[in-house]
Amino acid sequence: MEISAPVDVAKFIDVEIARPVRSLIVPCVQQAYELVDASLKDISFLNWALGKKHMGYLDNLAVQFTLYEAAKSGALNNIEASIVPNRTKSAYHVELKTKNVIICINRAKNEHVTARKAIYRSLLQLNNQYYWNFGEDEILEEPGYLELTHNHSNRNVSFVNLGVPDGKGKWFNRIDLTKELHLVNQTKKEMNDIVRVQLVKFKEFAQGVQGDGGKN
Repeated sequence: MEISAPVDVAKFIDVEIARPVRSLIVPCVQQAYELVDASLKDISFLNWALGKKHMGYLDNLAVQFTLYEAAKSGALNNIEASIVPNRTKSAYHVELKTKNVIICINRAKNEHVTARKAIYRSLLQLNNQYYWNFGEDEILEEPGYLELTHNHSNRNVSFVNLGVPDGKGKWFNRIDLTKELHLVNQTKKEMNDIVRVQLVKFKEFAQGVQGDGGKN
């Protein structure tokens, strides 16, 4: 069966992730990029296996970390977070969840495309996407699947999309959260203090999701 979009994607997102919660997501993404920048200045980090990964990988790992921490602290209201394995259990990733939706976090090359194909994303789309029941003209009561994609320009957030992917690398519909009102980042000193505290937690988090189980 073809993957189809909910009747009204914007309304669906509004119900599941309210604007006050969405306003916190862009600052979390920016904080993640700054966390990676700080990490790459740490010689011990660079000498560790994870430090040899390319920056795009680290950026997405850090975004998963900051959103995971925000969800666990209760800052994201009704959004819960869990660390789950891919199909082969060779690596782990963060899923954000509400009662009715699963949100997968990925880096994308631009705002017009969804993330590159991966086994766990495909499985999530097939298992948790809303489908049209063409015979009865209604939507089956299954969990929804949303994708959150992000990227930067000169290390400043350029877009944060939240929407329904079509399973073919494009969007059915999406909201760019940078176009909505969102909280302004803290001062440089406040951000540096936050990053310094989170550096150790980020490394511990990364050890938990590394494919090697954090042994290196």
